[in-house]
Amino acid sequence: MTEDTTNYITGKGKFSNMFKKVEIMVDIRKEELRVRSLLPKDLPFLKKWLTDDRVLEFYGGRDQKLNELDIIREYYEEDNEIATRLIVECNDIPIGYVQVYDMIDEYYDSYHYDKKDEVVYCMDQFIGEPDYWNKGIGTRFMKMILEYLVNEKNAKAVILDPHQNNPRAVRMYEKAGFKIIKELPKHELREGVMEDCYLMEFRYDDNKVQ
Repeated sequence: MTEDTTNYITGKGKFSNMFKKVEIMVDIRKEELRVRSLLPKDLPFLKKWLTDDRVLEFYGGRDQKLNELDIIREYYEEDNEIATRLIVECNDIPIGYVQVYDMIDEYYDSYHYDKKDEVVYCMDQFIGEPDYWNKGIGTRFMKMILEYLVNEKNAKAVILDPHQNNPRAVRMYEKAGFKIIKELPKHELREGVMEDCYLMEFRYDDNKVQ
């Protein structure tokens, strides 16, 4: 671990002012699951997950391994005004990452998504610990976040864009209440190939949440 990384996690050196601003803005709990704000102490977990080929095969690409400072820039410093970055815990163990961000004009154009006078969010997520895959945890924590977005942010819809060749993810999103609304041909570059995606939508008018 580099000196800069250690200073970031401990809030020392040039990172001291930034560290003082960090607080838990989101903290959702249900049984053994917890979804909370991303904190500096989570950096080692992000590094582990974002260098694991098993995770990167489905998130970002195996040719996109990030070093510690890249992760700080991308996950802690960029787009902080529009993105809410979260960690998923199971029995107090960090197991995954979620980011939720406002639907801006660029995304409406990219998705060819009709713009209405309503609050819409985008969401990306992964479970970084393969031992927790295929246990129904993904569907459960997504429902927790969907409840948070309608109760705290007055969301009317949430969208995401899984790759078509990831049927496990698509099934998970469908279990959480998302529906495929269109195909996005050659939508996202991954490992040197423009891959087809689905645009999936969760509409609160069509789903009951607490």
